[in-house]
Amino acid sequence: MAHTPSPLEVVEIHFAHLAPTHLTLRGATVHPWLDERTYSLHELRELLMTRGTPYGVRDAVWRETIRAARLSQDWMLGALGLCMPALRSVARRTTRNLTPGGVESVESAILCEVIGRVRTINLDYARLAWYLTRPAHRAALSARKHEMQAPLPDEDLGRQESPDTSTSESPELLLVSAVRNGVLSTEQARLIARTRLENQPLAQIAQELGVAYKALAKRRERAEARLVAAVHAGEVTFADALVRTGESPVQRHRGMGLVVSEKTRPTPVSHSPLPLAS
Repeated sequence: MAHTPSPLEVVEIHFAHLAPTHLTLRGATVHPWLDERTYSLHELRELLMTRGTPYGVRDAVWRETIRAARLSQDWMLGALGLCMPALRSVARRTTRNLTPGGVESVESAILCEVIGRVRTINLDYARLAWYLTRPAHRAALSARKHEMQAPLPDEDLGRQESPDTSTSESPELLLVSAVRNGVLSTEQARLIARTRLENQPLAQIAQELGVAYKALAKRRERAEARLVAAVHAGEVTFADALVRTGESPVQRHRGMGLVVSEKTRPTPVSHSPLPLAS
């Protein structure tokens, strides 16, 4: 099965592609310590990681990058790429033992936090990189806690209800049943299906819907808690989803908007073409 890049990997791919030609700074213009030549952000990232590089130079590079990032989507990607080594370190520590969907949620939270900081950080601060990445660590821990505590609809919840139902369809059948019984709205079931069963990043869906990431995470958390409580109370069973005959389970799910085929699955926003840098 082909590897699906995580959100941080997607950013790094685009950064490596754009940095050599579109994300460049004139060295001596940024700081006298740098040579009088053009540097790519990729090259500057290596320089900023070198132990002998003065902190004043690092902050000067960050100030120029942040100013550009506030005007250009490409340069915002450049800012993310510039601190990618630190973000990867944060992700490694906070995504252990998580599902692929959990990893995407945590990495998306990291990126959302850094983007917000780039847009608002006071450029007079010293050690700017620390002020960008430290909040990202807190956001990652918060997202990890949510992923570890969130109840997941799975085949075990209803195995006794429908022993003949295949395990691969059980979560979807629970969602269909929940909608039919009024436990969840179609929108709530679709949100759970897209993020939990199809592993679409919550940040992507939040942008599509025009809502805040944290607000959508809370909305999903409440819907999942309601679903689990209804399953335990016997209000939602697989049998409810199989009452109507004449349609296959997949057809029923697709009709309710809970299944997206591989051919029609929307492309994550992080894969969308980016405009040229200013």
